[in-house]
Amino acid sequence: MTWKEISTAPKDGTPIIGYAGGEYTVVEWFGSEVGVGYWSLSVTGTYAEDGEWWPTHWHKIPNGPKESS
Repeated sequence: MTWKEISTAPKDGTPIIGYAGGEYTVVEWFGSEVGVGYWSLSVTGTYAEDGEWWPTHWHKIPNGPKESS
């Protein structure tokens, strides 16, 4: 898994895995694509702009397992 700088993350509301300080969680960008907005931590329901956690790196969410029929 190759982590990318958060500045390259999609800012269109696509859920991604955000990483900072040894922790990671699913986040989504809410706001404009020019950087005015905040990361919403999907799992905890808090906003990264609250100063509690701001991702430094990101990764695409992998595909889930193939479902059996």
